[in-house]
Amino acid sequence: RIIEAQKDGIVVVDGAYMEYAKAKSSNYFIEPKELLKYDNVIYLGTFSKAFGLGGMRVGYGIGRKELIKLLYKVRPPFNITTLSLVAACEALNDMEFVKEAIELNFKEMNRYIEFAKKYNFEYIDSATNFITYLFGNNLNSTYIANELLKRGVIIRDLAGYNLNGIRITIGKERENQIFFEKFQEVLRDGDR
Repeated sequence: RIIEAQKDGIVVVDGAYMEYAKAKSSNYFIEPKELLKYDNVIYLGTFSKAFGLGGMRVGYGIGRKELIKLLYKVRPPFNITTLSLVAACEALNDMEFVKEAIELNFKEMNRYIEFAKKYNFEYIDSATNFITYLFGNNLNSTYIANELLKRGVIIRDLAGYNLNGIRITIGKERENQIFFEKFQEVLRDGDR
């Protein structure tokens, strides 16, 4: 409906987490090639999330030829390194890695859900590689973020979005264990 209502501009579909969304439920999945029937839509994807190439800074766009040609007019001539391009092409040949990474992500996310339930945190159901905890009036997200940072754990404080909550990227098992230990320290120290 949004696409069909938008006649005078471009609709950008952010597909950064689409591989996770598809794995969680086909209801969340948008097939990029299905969007090609629209003249004014571009689908943006990335190799930074499920493909594990965050440091390479490589993404892609899928759209009608005419739209892509317009974007080429403003594209810098050297907008991606050769190494990043090779890494992205190789990543496409290792879809088993992507599948395993997504499975691990949702397995570890269950630990975050259990942690939230244990401590009575509200959380937002996620079809991505992160989870959001909301604290209501019980805790202060900025205090938590700062205390975790002092302990070497970086999370995103959502106070700037007028939310008393934090966004946590799901890591590997050991990384997540460190988060839980450090967060429990913050909770204990906050009671003093």
